[in-house]
Amino acid sequence: MKMSRFCLRIRHSHLALAAAAAAALVASPTGTNAATILGTGTGALLGSDLTDPENDGTPDGSNYNATFAASEEPGFGGGEFAFNVFNNQVGGGNAKWCCGGASPGTFPIWVEATFEQPVVLTSFTLTSGNDTPGRDPVDWEILGTNDGATFSQIHVQSGSLWTARDQVILWEGAGADFATPAAYSTIRLNVIATGLTTGALFQLSEIEIFGNVVPEPSAIAFFGLAGLGLILRRRR
Repeated sequence: MKMSRFCLRIRHSHLALAAAAAAALVASPTGTNAATILGTGTGALLGSDLTDPENDGTPDGSNYNATFAASEEPGFGGGEFAFNVFNNQVGGGNAKWCCGGASPGTFPIWVEATFEQPVVLTSFTLTSGNDTPGRDPVDWEILGTNDGATFSQIHVQSGSLWTARDQVILWEGAGADFATPAAYSTIRLNVIATGLTTGALFQLSEIEIFGNVVPEPSAIAFFGLAGLGLILRRRR
């Protein structure tokens, strides 16, 4: 009987430790960093992200459901400009963003998408460029803001996870790779370092942003009143 009670105590202790570890994982802003490689090329993209739910965005910047800004080369097309990371294409040329030559060694390099209503980020993908692995982001973070001035960290990454060119990698929330964040109207990729320090030192092919849109308070109030009216009618 003493041995059975001892084993039972150990088992309960192990269960408590497992529960504590699970709770710590959910609370951690970085989760397990167990990102998932989806494949390579445009076909590996998930599509229908928040910036372009209908997948009809054009290379010149039309039909997108967000406005964009960047620290360098803001625009679509051009000479591998920043907003090409939202154009649903993977590859070289204007299917990617490549920069850094104009201001060598200057970090952070960032690009962001701003939505009409706040969103709760649930997952995102990043796709490596078509050449020069040294240009891949090494140290970077995903940030959120509602005023363009105060940013909150949603996820932080140290070390490159890409193993191939034009490779699509998925990061997921709810504690898998990052904890469920608050709702933000702007989601920013903020790159702190790559494998290079001079010249065209940064590149990225694509970003996809997925999440749940938070209704405006006025919309919530409207539907709340409509529901109340329906209940009153039924009571009559």
